[in-house]
Amino acid sequence: MIMNYVFPATMERNALSGRYIVIFPDLPGLICQGETQEDAYHDAELSLGIHLYHMEKDNKPIPKASDPADWPKRKGAEVIVLEADTLEVRQAIDRKKVPKNIMIPKWLKDLGEENKVNFAKILKEGLMAELGISE
Repeated sequence: MIMNYVFPATMERNALSGRYIVIFPDLPGLICQGETQEDAYHDAELSLGIHLYHMEKDNKPIPKASDPADWPKRKGAEVIVLEADTLEVRQAIDRKKVPKNIMIPKWLKDLGEENKVNFAKILKEGLMAELGISE
């Protein structure tokens, strides 16, 4: 599963409100805004990660980023490029602990308990190593 994405978007200033609006043409419905360009960029980057995380979680296909050169040009709009790491979002959102029952030989369980092994810690570290994930 890909967890790092790069998507272009457009940023423009709304003539009525004066706020900066960010639109992702490849992700319909994902629109962000901010009082300043920096605020709008930050909100768009955060929103992009959350939006893509939910798409992954719901098993929705994530489109490939299109070429901004193919987009209709709006006066005053500039193209920006944003990155999102859905693993970071997943780690921030899914903080709850859940049980996972596994079967191991009794002798291994007994030996581990005798040596005060933290089974949950070893399982977590092993899974993260297997998946190439660092904390």
